[in-house]
Amino acid sequence: MKIRELLQIEILRKRTIRQILVVFGIAFAVLFLTAGVLYEAEMHWLTPGERSAAKAALVEIDALQNAETMNGEEFDLAEKKAQQRFQAARDAQRSYRDMEVGAALSTYFILTTYRWDEARYELEFPVSYSEIDANRKSEIEHRQSNIEMRKRLRSALHKELD
Repeated sequence: MKIRELLQIEILRKRTIRQILVVFGIAFAVLFLTAGVLYEAEMHWLTPGERSAAKAALVEIDALQNAETMNGEEFDLAEKKAQQRFQAARDAQRSYRDMEVGAALSTYFILTTYRWDEARYELEFPVSYSEIDANRKSEIEHRQSNIEMRKRLRSALHKELD
């Protein structure tokens, strides 16, 4: 090939460069939109498996709310059933949103079982009125805040899952 022929062939013409840029631009736009859709799905979509498993766990944990009326064996059986449902909900987690619901469910479950432990402790070690002091008052305030938190979590979980 002579130099004259080589100079006549333009390897990268303006049209070729423009086509390459258009292809890269389209590819970038498609990747950007795909990433955006995946991000939104991950952050805001509660998968159907997690929704049904979490709903079943929530029903079992709600059954534990009447802990004061149960004896120890009944509560232990109900707690074991709720724990199994909760574990099934944890296993069904797929997206970040599923994990958020699972964390709220976990906190609700812990606060509920904690209330039962407190009630059992109070039955085993009754407190006389003379022992009520500032520490006891702070315990009562702490219990009230736990009850409020449990109510808010229950409400939020029912709103999300129903």
